[in-house]
Amino acid sequence: MSANSEYLSSFRPRFRQPSAADLCNMVPCMTTDQTNEQVMEVFGQHRDLVSLPVVEGQQPIGLINRNIFLSQMSKPFRMELYGRKSCIAFMDKEPLIVDAALDIEALTFKTVECGEKALSDGFIITHEGAFIGVGNGLQLMRVVADMQASRNRQVMHSIEYASVIQQSTLRSSLEALARVCPGAHLVWEPRDVVGGDFYQFSTEPDGWFATVADCTGHGVPGAFMTLIASTSLNQAIKQHGARDPAQLLGSVNRSIKQMLGQQDAQEGTERSNDGMDAACFWFEPAQGRLVFAGARLSLFLVRPGADAVEIIEGQRKGVGYVDSDFDFAWNNQELILPPGTLLFVSTDGLIDQVGGPRAIALGKRRVRELLFEQRERTPAEINRAVLDALEQWQGQGDHHRRDDLTFFCFRT
Repeated sequence: MSANSEYLSSFRPRFRQPSAADLCNMVPCMTTDQTNEQVMEVFGQHRDLVSLPVVEGQQPIGLINRNIFLSQMSKPFRMELYGRKSCIAFMDKEPLIVDAALDIEALTFKTVECGEKALSDGFIITHEGAFIGVGNGLQLMRVVADMQASRNRQVMHSIEYASVIQQSTLRSSLEALARVCPGAHLVWEPRDVVGGDFYQFSTEPDGWFATVADCTGHGVPGAFMTLIASTSLNQAIKQHGARDPAQLLGSVNRSIKQMLGQQDAQEGTERSNDGMDAACFWFEPAQGRLVFAGARLSLFLVRPGADAVEIIEGQRKGVGYVDSDFDFAWNNQELILPPGTLLFVSTDGLIDQVGGPRAIALGKRRVRELLFEQRERTPAEINRAVLDALEQWQGQGDHHRRDDLTFFCFRT
């Protein structure tokens, strides 16, 4: 038995509060005198390894993210330039490092403070400053949920923690949107405390990227799926850039199917049939150029002087799910939009909400009529009108909210 194994065994008495030690996975680690060629070998030998710790003596000093490392080393001449150099060249020098004795509640707050990086890359676990293993964000969320499942009050407490985590992962996107399009307006309302909808915005010098997505489920299961999907999208953007929405959907599709075991499942074992619907676009304000790719979600737009709302339909294929091919390729649709064009994107929580005197879905037609009526108003005013119309629609027959609700409006 290794020293790490002996420590972890001794650290788990019968009665105690869960701590970081419960999340500790023993994985290979690199030293500063080892090269990037050796990192490549370790990642090749351990296909499920997300991040690779780097230590100096017994003290951890960094974390090498698999996707970022492989993306960097696959560029022309990178292996020749960096292959024999120290593995610290591509490591994150400020990973989250926690002591094994840290309790789960404190670990959750530290993870939130550290941001999305700690959820996607994982965190390093030590004992008296010495490296013993790593933990990951998905494990952390599961432990938080399990801890609270025994009693209803504790369940709600854990969901509130999950809400903090979920909202923290979305905060940077809102900040990015405010910088590039201050007049834009977003509504994000989980049906429960946490939800299965998420949004993502990122910026480049010549444009910005936006996603509005609806993952399977709502509540805690939906929140788990948003973590998986948003992390996969982030990694895809880091690897491919943000200018090709169709390529990003394909990358997230492959990632979800791999993570949820939707490919090559053993006969007789249950496979997850989960995924997401999404509307993604890249927009270049200077040229009015918009590139859109949709997976079962559409884009509504009203050009200046138009006599109707246009709908740019997404493709009828969800991201992930058992019936989506591993190598399915979504298509980009390119538009040149004049200044003042109004754009609106929504998840199906709006379109499919049941209400009205006949208890039917709100539908795209009513949304189009409402957008056209409100077309001269600001995005914030339009979204307020949409919310008011939805509440009125639900109120006819006292229908409860059926799903999470997310929609986004801006003007070019």
